[in-house]
Parts: sequence; C-alpha cells; structure tokens
Amino acid sequence: MDYRRRADRQPTAWAGFCHIAGESPSMWRDCEVIDISMFGLGITLIHPQPWDLVNRRILVDVSAIGDAVNIRLEGEIRDAAFTLEGDIRIGLEFTGLSKSEQAVTAILSGIKTIEPKTAAPWAVR
Repeated sequence: MDYRRRADRQPTAWAGFCHIAGESPSMWRDCEVIDISMFGLGITLIHPQPWDLVNRRILVDVSAIGDAVNIRLEGEIRDAAFTLEGDIRIGLEFTGLSKSEQAVTAILSGIKTIEPKTAAPWAVR
C-alpha cells in the first residue's frame, strides 16, 4: 500500500501554550509546534498519559511569526505517543474550519523562515 498524506508537512519550531479540553481552564501547558500542514499540526508537550489525549480537543497559542503576531489554532487530537526524549508527540487535525480559516491554515503551512536580507529589501537597516 502506498500511503500519502493529504498535504505535505512544513517543519516549524514555534513555542506556545496548549490547553487540552477537560482540564482545568487555568491549566495551560508549554508546547512546541514541530510541523504544520493545511490539515493539522504536530506538537510536542509533557503529559503523563498519551492514550488519555486521543479524540480530545486542544487549543494551541503560538507566536509563529515573531512576537508581533499571535495565533490560536484548535483541533482534535488524532494520535499521541511518547517520543524517545520522553515527551509526547501529538497529531492534531483541524476540524470544522470555515473557508477563511482553511485559507489561513494553507498560508501558515507554506511559511518558511524569512532571512532578514530578503524579508524587505526597501527596509532601513
């Protein structure tokens, strides 16, 4: 069987905070978005039981593009497992997105690191 994803993943290194549905409203965890596609995210975080996370909703707040832009992403945890480092790797699927939200995730999944010299050639240095 030749398995292919619906969309390629774009590697990221976005630090953020995550809230898992069913936990105390004040319980936000440090997390890192390690990849993104227009359909979902790969996240790492610390949690004692990955099997307890599958099918739960999760909110992810990140500063994906410097500190000036904060983004909240939300979806359903489709898989969760321990990594070799001992944290949890979560696969999150965006669900119920509007057309506008789909457009935003498509743009985010295409963002690559911007080098300062190419970001704005007209900018004063």
